[in-house]
Amino acid sequence: MIIGSLSSLAVGKLWGTPWIGTEVKIFAIDIVALVALITLAIKSDRFWPIWASAFHLLAVTIHTAVMMAPQITPWAFATGAVFWAYPMLLALAIGSFEHVRGKPGRPIESG
Repeated sequence: MIIGSLSSLAVGKLWGTPWIGTEVKIFAIDIVALVALITLAIKSDRFWPIWASAFHLLAVTIHTAVMMAPQITPWAFATGAVFWAYPMLLALAIGSFEHVRGKPGRPIESG
């Protein structure tokens, strides 16, 4: 998530993001991040990667919507694309908290 955020920030700083039409570079970063999250969800025994993947899929869907309907306003595109980062971070925070607490049904190991 950090790499994806920093990559998107770098693209925005270098090439600008007017949020008009398809942001191809940011879309490519989001696709790579989605593949990484889905791979993590498949290999993990935790729930948070599934939720993070689902929220990120919604962000990718915003890009797809703009490809299909370019008349979507820049404000709606930017808001929709950025909004789903917050639930993703919440899923990560909950997953981190649950990891520290220990897996349900398994005692927390001391040591």
